Amino acid sequence: MKRITINALVDIGCLITFIPSLISGLVLYFVLPSGGGPGSGWTTYLGIARNQWVTMHNNSSLIFAALLIIHLVLHWMFFRNIRKCFVSKGKEECENLQ
Repeated sequence: MKRITINALVDIGCLITFIPSLISGLVLYFVLPSGGGPGSGWTTYLGIARNQWVTMHNNSSLIFAALLIIHLVLHWMFFRNIRKCFVSKGKEECENLQ
């Protein structure tokens, strides 16, 4: 498989896992905050219990983090040589990194 295809799949995977992580995080923060009171784990929103929101948030966030690490590894040469982009002599080399 070509490197550009792998990069595209990893980037799409990051986007797909970021969206449920963001939505569930916002629901947990604004709609179903932890209060520690009796029954707080069984509060529901959209028919989904709070503990299921937490599970969805944790799972999607862990997958997103793993894909983000893969993304950084795939782009390691760019990050390693990024200082060349800021030096006038290395502008041509910087264009070849992208």
